[in-house]
Amino acid sequence: MRLLAPALLLLCCAAPAAAQELPGLDDMLPEPTRYLAGYINAGLGKATPFGSHWGDKGSGFASSAALTLSVSKRVDEILSYGGEVYYAGSHVNRQLEDLEVRVMGLSPFVRASFPSGNKTYYGVLGAGVYQWNSPAYTAEGTRYPSQSGSSAGLDLGTGVSIPFWWGTRAGVDLRWRHIFNMNGGGLDLGAVDTYSVMFALHYSVWLSRKAAVNP
Repeated sequence: MRLLAPALLLLCCAAPAAAQELPGLDDMLPEPTRYLAGYINAGLGKATPFGSHWGDKGSGFASSAALTLSVSKRVDEILSYGGEVYYAGSHVNRQLEDLEVRVMGLSPFVRASFPSGNKTYYGVLGAGVYQWNSPAYTAEGTRYPSQSGSSAGLDLGTGVSIPFWWGTRAGVDLRWRHIFNMNGGGLDLGAVDTYSVMFALHYSVWLSRKAAVNP
């Protein structure tokens, strides 16, 4: 018993020194062989005009099926940036069924993602160029030629995704798009606004560390 107290005291003094000599967990784990480089995203849904003559419920233009495809590079756990292609194939005029407008856009963007459990919430801000065209059409016996034009525009949106299938994520993407001046030929709609609701699919792109060092 007389030797027990000194032994315990010696053990307590030696324990911190021994703990400092033990390697940390990070030192014991192997170096990761892959890293998350970026994302490929696709969306399919409906784009609906609103506001001004473009979105007028009586004489404006109706909703159109729309799709998006984007590629982005990951900066860190939150930020990524890339480019997106947008296409709405047929906004039909509500009074003249032969008149329709097709819209295509190319927009660089930045995205901020916020994981929460198995969900990921994100916000998107983009700005680019939108090209629109209206094929030739007939109204009241008169044949009108095709028309086209281009204008700068921007988009702002948000979305949420959950794990889906084979490493992909699926969710809903909500977006507002603003084209500053849809004017060309005989069609002058001025500034137009469209909102879209889409089913979105997200695929993560992983690259090997060797490829990162020696591309």
